[in-house]
Amino acid sequence: MPVLPDYGPPATSQLGFAHIYILHDPSHPTRLLRMAHLLQLLKLTAEFVPSVDPFLSRMSIYSDIRQHSYASALILDDSVDMELNIRSLMRVAHQNLPADWDMFFPGHCGAFESTQDQPSSRGMPALRMANMPICLHAHAVSLKGAHQIVKHVKPSQEIIEMAIMRLKERGLLHMYSLDVPVFTPRPGTEELRKQDRPAGNKRLEISALSHLSLWQKGGRTLE
Repeated sequence: MPVLPDYGPPATSQLGFAHIYILHDPSHPTRLLRMAHLLQLLKLTAEFVPSVDPFLSRMSIYSDIRQHSYASALILDDSVDMELNIRSLMRVAHQNLPADWDMFFPGHCGAFESTQDQPSSRGMPALRMANMPICLHAHAVSLKGAHQIVKHVKPSQEIIEMAIMRLKERGLLHMYSLDVPVFTPRPGTEELRKQDRPAGNKRLEISALSHLSLWQKGGRTLE
């Protein structure tokens, strides 16, 4: 496992959530280091959780949310990129997020999340009830949502994404998403060079990862 960088000045932001988890794939150690640097760039703090089995790893996080009684938690895969101004975007999202939310998808790969009528305003992604966000690479769960998932989702041959979507269909989870995702999967340097995968329905406006090497060289700092 690579040596994680010193966070330097205390990283205090958790993007408005009580906790941030990052699922780390041990077979890709460079992602761990890249994400640690990205957190440092954005002045965020998070807990890294090894991921071996997708179902069990995610369920263990939902159980951990319940055990610690976190009011909410953001769960990210170690492969994600995000908007450079993610702190501002999440601040606006929290202002509009209804009190009854169970799951929130600031990152998704659902083709139907941008087809609703409510437009984005002032250049900010619009919050709306989710249709079928599907992907779990960047999602948040409230304490109530974690209770519902742990209670109703059981091990099966079905992938966890579909098991959770079925809870929405049964009315057991209130889900919200952004019309334009602000997190996107970016697994490796080859994908970064190609710049050919949209973030759900749209590419990121200003990729944080694209600014990482410049920041490490001292070419730019974030306020």
